[in-house]
Amino acid sequence: MVTPDTLGGKFIAWAHREPSIRALVLIGSQSRPAADAAPADRFSDWDFQVVSSCPALFAERTWTRAAGLPDPIVHAARLGRLKRTGKVTAVFPDGDLDLVLLPARSLGLAKAAFQLGLGGWLARRQPALGDLALVLGFGLRVVKGGAGWEDFFRRVVAEVPPTHVDDREVVALAEGFAADYLSTWQKIERGEWLAAQRWLHVQLAETNFRLMHEWKRRRGGARASYPDARRVEKLYDAAEQAAVAVRATLDRESLARAVEHSAQTCREIVAALVGGAWRWPEGLALRLSRE
Repeated sequence: MVTPDTLGGKFIAWAHREPSIRALVLIGSQSRPAADAAPADRFSDWDFQVVSSCPALFAERTWTRAAGLPDPIVHAARLGRLKRTGKVTAVFPDGDLDLVLLPARSLGLAKAAFQLGLGGWLARRQPALGDLALVLGFGLRVVKGGAGWEDFFRRVVAEVPPTHVDDREVVALAEGFAADYLSTWQKIERGEWLAAQRWLHVQLAETNFRLMHEWKRRRGGARASYPDARRVEKLYDAAEQAAVAVRATLDRESLARAVEHSAQTCREIVAALVGGAWRWPEGLALRLSRE
């Protein structure tokens, strides 16, 4: 019988037998100690970085049978959050696996480059290494691959700057926010309240989450904030939580308040990040008055 506690161990045991899996790294909450600010709980899945010479093995759910796992309730093969690697999510009756699939050939070449002292040079040319440094920085345990892979992954964390939002991208995000702010207001004025609510969450709130994450990271280091608004309730103070929160019901007054609150948050975070390098477009208020 596979339980939430034994699911990860069952997968690891199969990965050791499967020759196409060259290295396996446990990341996320399951890799962190119980005393950590974000330890595993009863809702935590098992997150693995899988270095594989045959990523296609995971394209269909049949691999779960070879691994001695139950038939998954859900088997979703898609791109990962950063859109550079494949990802498989397998939902079982008692627990979940999240697998990020890393091609063995390119990772093997990266490993060799680090061994030759070329890690910094490679990191400047391969943005995917910054993505890897970002996710590994929140906790990792190499469970297959040996000392060579262990050294490589540890050096990626230590030597590669994790993916983050630089000042130029902050300005680009702010410009995009301003455009989406206008679009959201237009939807409100048309009476398209559901569309406005969607845009408020998908565009405005998402931009503020990214900006706040970067601001927290710059002030407190890599562990001060998690991507995708994870652990906000534990890591942000009450004012920071209130700044990025969205509260809107399907009526004009509520949506209008939420949009203006989000705009104020955007202005404040961008100013804290880049100072006077960007200003809220003065012409927006005039444009809105004509709508």
